[in-house]
Amino acid sequence: MQRREWPAVIGLAVFAMFAMACAVFMVGAGQAQNYAAAGAVIVLAVGQIASILAQWSRASRLDESLGEQGETLRGLSADALAAADRMTLIEHQLAHPPGPPVSEILQEMRALRDTVHGLARDMAKTRAEIPADLPRHEAKPEKPKIPAPPREHLDLLLEPMIELSSGATVHYRARINMVDDHGNEVGHDDLMGKADAGGMRPALDLHLLKQVLPVLRRLRVKHPAMRAMVPLGAATLNTQGDLARLLQVMETESDAASGVVFEFAQSDLARLSAGGIDGLARLGRLGATMALSHVAIAGLDLASLRKLGVRFLDIDAGAFDAGFGVSPSWTEFAQFARAMQFQIIAGGVVTALQATAAARVARYAYGTYFAPPRRVRADAGRSTSSTREQAA
Repeated sequence: MQRREWPAVIGLAVFAMFAMACAVFMVGAGQAQNYAAAGAVIVLAVGQIASILAQWSRASRLDESLGEQGETLRGLSADALAAADRMTLIEHQLAHPPGPPVSEILQEMRALRDTVHGLARDMAKTRAEIPADLPRHEAKPEKPKIPAPPREHLDLLLEPMIELSSGATVHYRARINMVDDHGNEVGHDDLMGKADAGGMRPALDLHLLKQVLPVLRRLRVKHPAMRAMVPLGAATLNTQGDLARLLQVMETESDAASGVVFEFAQSDLARLSAGGIDGLARLGRLGATMALSHVAIAGLDLASLRKLGVRFLDIDAGAFDAGFGVSPSWTEFAQFARAMQFQIIAGGVVTALQATAAARVARYAYGTYFAPPRRVRADAGRSTSSTREQAA
């Protein structure tokens, strides 16, 4: 009951008690002719007191309800302030990105440029149109020309991976895009698909690894725990020669290679030959860390994946919440995976609902909701590479 209502309640109670006292006095004085009036006064006074008590009880319950609502509102206010602080942090990160450095394209760029260019123009069809029996003496030598700088090039991109508990960028996903002679851009997924179809995926994987290592070395100067997720195709694992070249680069750049996490899709496991499975196991024995992407948890053998060196599980964020909240099965899977020392990544987060659901299951997340992939400068890793070469 509000403090301002107390005088009225006390006044009513005093009048009721005074009326009862007068009625009792009339009865005690022996004024029999006033018994009816005294009884009526007593009944009215008792009714008034009962009404006051009922109002008191109702007002007390209302005060308790208002107090609970006040606590709830204060809690919601604190949550809103925390969310506002987190959004401010994310906006600050987007406005002032850490500027992940990346190395310039090395000498193998020219050969790789020809390969990717052929993939974009359907290399198989082009080769079929060239006569195989063309006499060499019929080809007239061309006059030497000064080659124009190629407009076609590959761009390295780094996509931030966010730790959901802090909202900070802790790791990166390495991606590569191709820009052709006409300025048209081929995205990472399309480029990798064409490389797989044209048999050039191992060369592209090796090139991307060489571009990432100098950048990662520079990033780990300030953030020693930072990692870079580098794609790895089934074709690279299936070919011993390509895998040997990749391992040679890892051994040469061992200081930065310890921060590389090789990322391969769950669907690629079915495409691995016996040699590919052996290559994957070989990487695991050498201490390489693996991330399994596009994960479907049905029938997932976590024990076998752990033996292969898999430590990260990349799951599509849209699978966590279909509009009815996070199901208990996801919570149980997350607890079981963490018990086996797996880290869950929520991939492709695009909405606030997906981010909220991901925070209940995963530790890390990436997607346009947080930050898009950022193109890296061509000279990003030059200073670190030059220092290392001078030291050598």
